[in-house]
Amino acid sequence: MDVSVMQVALALEHEGIAAYRLAAGSGLLKAGTLKLAHVFMGHHEQHRDSLAALISKAGGKPVQAQSDEQYVKALNLGSLKTEEDVVALATKLEQGAASAYVGQVAALHDRKLAQLFSNLAADEAVHWTTLNNAQGLGIRSKAYLFG
Repeated sequence: MDVSVMQVALALEHEGIAAYRLAAGSGLLKAGTLKLAHVFMGHHEQHRDSLAALISKAGGKPVQAQSDEQYVKALNLGSLKTEEDVVALATKLEQGAASAYVGQVAALHDRKLAQLFSNLAADEAVHWTTLNNAQGLGIRSKAYLFG
């Protein structure tokens, strides 16, 4: 059970890496945003490596990344025309990732794995908060932003 949950998480990390890598290469990002994209991509690469190692250790075969073309299509990256478009998409993806990790913690049987997922959710929440702030958007007054 935990391996299948980790596989889904690994697929999300592959998607995040591809999104930041493709955005970084798009020519749409200014220097500060580009630097942030590289930092966040590095976080996702570390998440990927942790999850892949745990999947392998549990006897599973880690899910592989899709092709760039598949990510471009799935994320509709061709529609992004400005830095603001890229940041808005990244914000949406980070919020989705944080929510996904929060939602999966209860499904995990291994307490150490649940702690890892909590840490992953926290990283994604920091990414979302940073990107949300970069857009000048406020934090919602409703609690449980990622539940």
